[in-house]
Amino acid sequence: MIRRPLLRRPLPGILVLLALAASMSITSAVHAAVYVPTKPADTADGACDADCSLREAVLAANTHPGDDVILLHKGVYVLSIPGDEALGAAGDLDVLDDLVLIGDGAGNTTVNGGAVDRIFQIPGGITVEIRDVTLRNGRAQGDGGAILNMGELTVVRSLLAANASVAGASGEGYGGAIFTDGQGSSLVLTGSVLSGNTAQAGGGGIAIGGQAALANVTIAGNQTTGPLGGGIYVFARARTQVNNATIVGNSATLEGGGIFAANAAFIGFNPSVFNSILAGNIAASKPDCSGSLDSGYDLISDATGCIGPSAARHDLLGTPAARIDPRTGLLAFNGGPTPTTALLAGSPALNAGNPAAPGGGALACEAVDQRGVARPAGGCDIGAFEATTACVAGGPTLCLNNGRFKVTATWQTRTENGTAQGETLTGESGYFWFFDPGNVELTVKILNGCARNGHYWFFASGLTDVRVDLTVMDTKTGATKTYTNPRGQAFRPIQDTRALNTCP
Repeated sequence: MIRRPLLRRPLPGILVLLALAASMSITSAVHAAVYVPTKPADTADGACDADCSLREAVLAANTHPGDDVILLHKGVYVLSIPGDEALGAAGDLDVLDDLVLIGDGAGNTTVNGGAVDRIFQIPGGITVEIRDVTLRNGRAQGDGGAILNMGELTVVRSLLAANASVAGASGEGYGGAIFTDGQGSSLVLTGSVLSGNTAQAGGGGIAIGGQAALANVTIAGNQTTGPLGGGIYVFARARTQVNNATIVGNSATLEGGGIFAANAAFIGFNPSVFNSILAGNIAASKPDCSGSLDSGYDLISDATGCIGPSAARHDLLGTPAARIDPRTGLLAFNGGPTPTTALLAGSPALNAGNPAAPGGGALACEAVDQRGVARPAGGCDIGAFEATTACVAGGPTLCLNNGRFKVTATWQTRTENGTAQGETLTGESGYFWFFDPGNVELTVKILNGCARNGHYWFFASGLTDVRVDLTVMDTKTGATKTYTNPRGQAFRPIQDTRALNTCP
């Protein structure tokens, strides 16, 4: 098969830095340093210069005072240096000074822990922001399989998957993906996914002991081999708010497959959970939640063990004998930067969220969903996904010609098959990659030819000989057209000036 590196599109670093400068104080922006790793290999043999690993970029940022930035381009960065020290030269990446790390999209940029340790450790007093990356295969002998946070952490549009924590020198094994705790600690987690993570003690997805705000997050398919908190474990000392979350398919051996909220007499705070789905979670008892919650407009498939949620708070509550099916799809790329679980037709979560203006605070829904889709007033959808007929770009979806046309592609070799990943170039054009984010396989374009012949025109070219199925859908009319290139045949250019007869 043909796999040629035709185009490598760098992250628009200047635009990123302008945005960062707008969000930083003038003093910190002036003194910020920018580090750009140039190789995926894990080394700690010098400065971050023309030969720079991710670890070397972190080490350099640690020694430079002020808010520093690491721009992490497309690729897979695997940590491979074993060890257990607190400076970042071996084992996990210890972040010892304020840092912003920006990837090129969760589907394109991955930091793989290599199972040598967790991936990031953030001590108290340090502020860190992580955006647009996937964190995978962290393995902690202690708490926090991917991230151990005792500082101020923000995670945006990221995927944390297949990480694990077990009992060890630094903890009991809480937080398969994230453990956040400590005096003055805080976590903001938005537009992100925790999936397929495992914790020995509790909190297969996340364990929370400090302040935390989770919004537009999907927590799915995590587990604890311990008794409590398959998706989320909330310690009594924590202050936690969750809004527009989808918490599905997590498991614990005893209670709280979805969320476990520890309660201690006369101390602690109930987690606030609004406009969220807890469904299909597994435990010997109290499967979806265990403990006291401050709720509102939630859908809880089996509310056994949930103290606080009620119909008076506009919660939809099921029982063991009459569980509510939320009708959610599998975790998949449904547009947007991270995977989501789509709401299927007939879902009771549709239009059942708070009718207040989204983004208005209190019990209101978030202004946009996990993919960035605007939520309507008068009844948004419960959970992280807002159903829409509009095209949502991201993952496998290109939205072309002012977003009217949705273009997707699948590929198939003799032994493999998959969904192509799209990247927008202009309002009318984009490209797809199959195996490697750096390899362009197909380019496509849609033009408005209505004034010429009453049709929209579709063009495509490619450098591949695998089977390709390209589908073009007009989101306004629902009209669809599919083009197929047979396996073993070099892709033949498509020049269809009569593609869709759907002109206004």
